[in-house]
Amino acid sequence: MNHGQNTGGGENPNRATGNFKLNIDERDLATGNIDLPERRSQPPRPEYSVNKAYLTEKERRAERKAHKKRDKLKARKNRRVFALVWVCMVLLVSFTLASYLIKGSNDFFAVGRSQGTTSVTIPENVTLDDLTQILYEAGAIKEPEFFSLFCMVTVDDDEMEYFQPGTYNLDTDLDYQAIISTLQGGNQTREEVRVTFPEGTTALEAAALLEENGVCSQEDFLAAINSTDFDSYEAIAPIAAITGKYYKLEGYLFPDTYDFYKGEEIDSVVGKLVNNFQNRTADLQEDIAASGMTLDQVVTLASIIQREAANTQDMANVSAVLHNRLAFGAEYGIYRLQCDSTTFYPYKREEDVPASGALAYGNYDTYEVQGLPAGAICNPGLDAIEAALHPNTEGDAPYYLYFCHASDGTAYYATNEADHQYNLQLAGLA
Repeated sequence: MNHGQNTGGGENPNRATGNFKLNIDERDLATGNIDLPERRSQPPRPEYSVNKAYLTEKERRAERKAHKKRDKLKARKNRRVFALVWVCMVLLVSFTLASYLIKGSNDFFAVGRSQGTTSVTIPENVTLDDLTQILYEAGAIKEPEFFSLFCMVTVDDDEMEYFQPGTYNLDTDLDYQAIISTLQGGNQTREEVRVTFPEGTTALEAAALLEENGVCSQEDFLAAINSTDFDSYEAIAPIAAITGKYYKLEGYLFPDTYDFYKGEEIDSVVGKLVNNFQNRTADLQEDIAASGMTLDQVVTLASIIQREAANTQDMANVSAVLHNRLAFGAEYGIYRLQCDSTTFYPYKREEDVPASGALAYGNYDTYEVQGLPAGAICNPGLDAIEAALHPNTEGDAPYYLYFCHASDGTAYYATNEADHQYNLQLAGLA
């Protein structure tokens, strides 16, 4: 089929059109069985596969605006999630803190505590942690952490020393400030106890009595009486320099009846005993000075008299024997006092000595040492001290060198060994 030139508008009139041939078999045309070439499969076009190179400026601005909007929506969603988590955390912390503050505030004002009284014992130099635990265990407070926090805010470190040791009866409905005021000395209700030390009580026995009555521990008491800080006790200050004593204040813990606080400070306890000694012996200072003996020698001699005499009436004669032995015993071959009461010091009797402990302190046993022992063997009363200063000087007493006692307390004295052996038979001791 031949085509002439196209002279219609819209196309270049000068463009040549080549010959085009369509080869179709007449039989195929008649049957309609014509094979056409398969179309190439095309990949699916992206939803937004727009070539941005062909976007106008207006379209670009619109796309940027849409992108920013998507980012803002995403950020807004993230902020909402974060805000929700933050609110939950704040509510949880607030609830916990509020619960803590409510419980602490109630305990601060003693709200919810049952009415009653509880006893608490505060030791010396108590720490805040120990104080809090003591009060909590006694039921005086219910929130120890809150009480500790309150004290840290309101009580300076140097004010902790104002908490007075002792046993207190506290009402369980006291608020925190009332508890602190009570323990620091305001409205104090410390429990008192009365303790009697018989004449001749040893330091060990005194320590046991004090601990038994809740005044202080044996260990603290014995350590205190063996210190060297006696400057506050004018009359006995010189004994601090004396060496060889088992307990330095043995002999100066005046036997008497005393009122103590339970848990009283150890310096106060010792001070009461020693100050009483100084007061009770004040009138004897001139006699002591005139005796030719030191205060410690007088007290040591008096302690032996206290232990050896059967009664007060016997003391002056026992004193005479001891003075005579010290003064002229060597003339009769007597170089030692030989008193049984000194053998097992610091204990009184052999059965008192613990199985694991040593026996007498070597320089106290008057069967071994010459002259007086290193120190007092007990705490003598005023009668024994006066007897040490004033031995019996009547009759044969100035010559007595021996004595012994029957089981009923009857005393026998002798000026020589032969008479002494006879007295031992009379006393049922030989």
